[in-house]
Amino acid sequence: MSRILTLTTDFGISDGYVAAMKGVVLNCMPEARIVDITHQVPPQDIVAGAFAMYCACPFFPEGSVHVGVVDPGVGSDRRGIVVETEKFVYVGPDNGLFSPVYEREVVRRIVAIENTALMRPQVSSTFHGRDVFVLVGTYLLKGIPCDEVGPEIGDPVTCDLWGVEEHADALVGRVVCVDHFGNAISMIARAQIDAKYPDGDFEIAIGKTRFDRVCQTYSEVKEGEALALYGSLDTLEIAVCGGSASRTLGIKRGDEICVFRGQGRRDRS
Repeated sequence: MSRILTLTTDFGISDGYVAAMKGVVLNCMPEARIVDITHQVPPQDIVAGAFAMYCACPFFPEGSVHVGVVDPGVGSDRRGIVVETEKFVYVGPDNGLFSPVYEREVVRRIVAIENTALMRPQVSSTFHGRDVFVLVGTYLLKGIPCDEVGPEIGDPVTCDLWGVEEHADALVGRVVCVDHFGNAISMIARAQIDAKYPDGDFEIAIGKTRFDRVCQTYSEVKEGEALALYGSLDTLEIAVCGGSASRTLGIKRGDEICVFRGQGRRDRS
């Protein structure tokens, strides 16, 4: 059985908030292994938090519990939830933070966090990460079933950047992240493109920029030149060799990226 609990927050590392959460976990389960995914999510940036978890969580051992706390609605009537999938359990606010989970994993059930016996006796209206989410996550790591946490729900909140629309003549997605290097990452998967255009005849558009091939590596083009490639998530990215696609091309999160039928068959490898 996994004893791993991961933490993803926008708390930063200069204050004591993260350490307080870890203290709660270790008081409840001293043998727990706590792994920090990141605490440098931009403040209140739910989409960035979702992407950070999406990049890292699937690579943990089965049975790991992933706690995410990017929670601008803390203390309001927004729900806390537990998402149980085939391999993992996710705990956090119901604000779209787990949208990639709903898209990419087999979800067994989602429950609202209502059992106050699983929370700290005094729950702060501004710190549910410490008083609710990590403690619920720790109890789940210890083996309590999800149905003890609260009732099952069927209407979780989602954010709309993650979906890829398939039209008769195109695949349309959006940039979900501009990473540290300035690469613009979409959720349009290689498999979706291969299925849509098995003959390899497609082109890519983002803003006024067009690409007629997908590169294997950054070095296939000259330094400072833009390119399209499949990144580490095997999804379509736009990059600039030795530079930043965000700065060079003016790309930002939310920008539309389109894959459409090309003008003639070319080598897409």
